[in-house]
Amino acid sequence: MLVLCGALVVAIVLAYTVINAVVRPVIWSDSGWGLLGWDLRHGLPWNHWASPDPQDIARDISTFMSIWSPGQHVVPGVLEEMGLSLGHAVIATDALFSLIGLAGWFLLYRAFGFPPQVAAIALAVIACSRGFAFPFVIFIGGEILLFGVAPWFLLLVWKLRELRWFAVPALVTGVAVMFFAKISAVILACAAISAAVLSGPHPWRDKADTIRRGLIAGIAIAIVGVVLYYAWYSRGWTAASTVAAIKWSSLVPHAIFILSCVWGAALSFGELANFILLHPGRPILGSQLEVGYLLALPAAGTLYLVWRQLRRTHRDYLVFAGLTMLAYGAVFLLLWVHGATIGQEERYFRPLSLLLLPGAVQAFLTVPSRLLRLAGALMALVGALYGLAGQARHVVVNLGHPLGVRDFRHSTADEAVVNFIRTIDVPSPDRASTLVFVPSPEIGLEVRNVRVMANHADFWAIEDMRNLKFRGRVPRLYVIVQKRLVREGKAKAMVEQFVDYKPSEWKEMPLGDFVCFYVVD
Repeated sequence: MLVLCGALVVAIVLAYTVINAVVRPVIWSDSGWGLLGWDLRHGLPWNHWASPDPQDIARDISTFMSIWSPGQHVVPGVLEEMGLSLGHAVIATDALFSLIGLAGWFLLYRAFGFPPQVAAIALAVIACSRGFAFPFVIFIGGEILLFGVAPWFLLLVWKLRELRWFAVPALVTGVAVMFFAKISAVILACAAISAAVLSGPHPWRDKADTIRRGLIAGIAIAIVGVVLYYAWYSRGWTAASTVAAIKWSSLVPHAIFILSCVWGAALSFGELANFILLHPGRPILGSQLEVGYLLALPAAGTLYLVWRQLRRTHRDYLVFAGLTMLAYGAVFLLLWVHGATIGQEERYFRPLSLLLLPGAVQAFLTVPSRLLRLAGALMALVGALYGLAGQARHVVVNLGHPLGVRDFRHSTADEAVVNFIRTIDVPSPDRASTLVFVPSPEIGLEVRNVRVMANHADFWAIEDMRNLKFRGRVPRLYVIVQKRLVREGKAKAMVEQFVDYKPSEWKEMPLGDFVCFYVVD
């Protein structure tokens, strides 16, 4: 079984890497922001990017990029500078951190005391899942980096769970690596450190030792909090920055949603249920929270089974994993209740679900009931089929997307837009003389020789667009938008942001499903 699972994992990683290196991946708009910022650093201080000054678009201002973790653009950016195309740099990043992560999760599962066969089965389940496959076809940034570093940090915490004083520098450094991978990973890191306080053999009997552990954990978390606040959080907007009045009515629905995600994220059951029940063309339910209600029952049943089967043989694992989940879930619950602009997405809980996975595998393998063993096998099969089929489907879909100059596929821009950008993105003595405004950041990655700016037109409200104003002029200004944004009024809002241009000056050029509004002096 060990050899079979190992061969399956290696075959999947190799196949995903080779196939997508040939086909090329799509770069998602979220990770497009970070990569665009990496392109526009222009000798500025670390993690700053240049963008047009709203007071005069002929010049740039420096902005600290606080909303995205640096790892998602630094790693592929460095690989591109080493000679790879951006598309191949993304695939190399996926492959590298997939292998690092698989090794880390295996060692973590073994450190928890699970047999090699259980750890190997868990890894095979992971490799077949949609969450593992997705970054190879659509690069979404920090998810794959977090997959790679999270098990190693959790292993570090587990090894240092006695929380001696020498653990503080190691834990703080580990949190920094987690933050580099993904901003929200800090929540996971601090949750794991907190869980270690009560993960001793008798935390309630030896109160003095528990207090000592809590003090050391508190010092480590406090150092992280102070450094993070002054070095990052205070320097710009993040998804946790926006808060509103507390909505206690959302407490229970979000708690149920978290429960379903902790259970299903390893195999992407929530995403599968969303596809079936929330498909735009045939919606059955009204929201992801309602999907969470539906999945809560099997989630609760699985968690009970894991506790019942492992409470005697893997008590320390159950305490550590359970407290980590509770602490992490409590922070997300607090953020959602306060109205933070963090989407209700299953992927945020995938590391917790992977932490639960070996316990679930062990529980279903050892439970006496043949029916329950069959249910566990069926869940694993459904998750694997969904992951493998999703990978195949996305590869075929990606083949239909236009290939950009940097060797990645565009899921938003069409062929006409990519070709048009090549005609206006030409080297000139005055780089600042041309400014291209695109409706999604990954489109801006096509621009290499002139200035570029982007928004998130599909996701921004038209009122927010109307409130943005840019003054000044440049010799050549191009605003590229989808034709449907013209019908929705967003294109007009984008053009009118440039207040020093008269409506009569704008000319229009159709570009497939897009249109370019431009002024050339």
